[in-house]
Amino acid sequence: MKKILLSSSLLLASFGSLAEDYSGHWRGVLELAPGAGIVLGVTLTAADNGYQLSLLSPNQHQQPILPTSMALEGTHLKFAADSLKASFEGNFAGETLQGFFTQGRAMPITLTRLTSQDLARLKHEQQWAGDLALGNNASLPLVLNVAVVAGDYHVTLDSPKQQSYGIPVDQFSVSENQLNFSAKMINASYQGQWQQDQWQGTFVQGRAMPLNLKKKP
Repeated sequence: MKKILLSSSLLLASFGSLAEDYSGHWRGVLELAPGAGIVLGVTLTAADNGYQLSLLSPNQHQQPILPTSMALEGTHLKFAADSLKASFEGNFAGETLQGFFTQGRAMPITLTRLTSQDLARLKHEQQWAGDLALGNNASLPLVLNVAVVAGDYHVTLDSPKQQSYGIPVDQFSVSENQLNFSAKMINASYQGQWQQDQWQGTFVQGRAMPLNLKKKP
C-alpha cells in the first residue's frame, strides 16, 4: 500500500482574516483506496491578524507542517504546501470543513473539529514501533500508528521491511494499562500491558509471538 504524502520539513505560514471562530483541531480521514486511508489534520490558531495554520498527518509523523500560502475568506479556506506539491480548498459548515486535498489527484475529505473529549484522547496519539519475534533469532519490524479523529481513533499498521503501509486496524482499544487491536486484513490481533515504559504483549497471526512496542522516536 502506497504511503503518502507528507514530509516533515517546516515552511513559512501566512495568515487569513478573522471572521467566525474556526480555531481548533480539525481531523478527517483521507481515503487513498477503498478501505484504506490516513488521517489529515488541520490546526487553526487565532492570531492578532488572522489565523495560523499547521498541517499534520499523525498516522505518519508527529511533526506539523506550515503551509507556503493560506487564505481564509468568509467560510472558504485554501492553502498550499509547495514542498509536498499539495494543496487544499474547502468550506466550513458548522463543525465540519469539507473540501478537496490535491496531491497528484484531487481527493475529497471532510474534517471535523475535535471536541474536548477528543482532545483528551490525544495523549494516546502516537506511533509505536517494535520487532516481532518470529523465532530462530529472526524478527520483523512493525509500527502501530494511532491517530485521533472525531469520536474515535483511526489506527493503521505498517510493516516497513515488507514495504506494506497503512494496513487497516479494525478493532482498537487503549487505556492507561492495556492496549488491544486486531486487523482483519491480515487476520492478526494483539494484546499488551504497559510495563517499563512500553507495551509488552503478544501478537497473534496463526500463532502467538512476543511483541513489545515503544514510542517511535
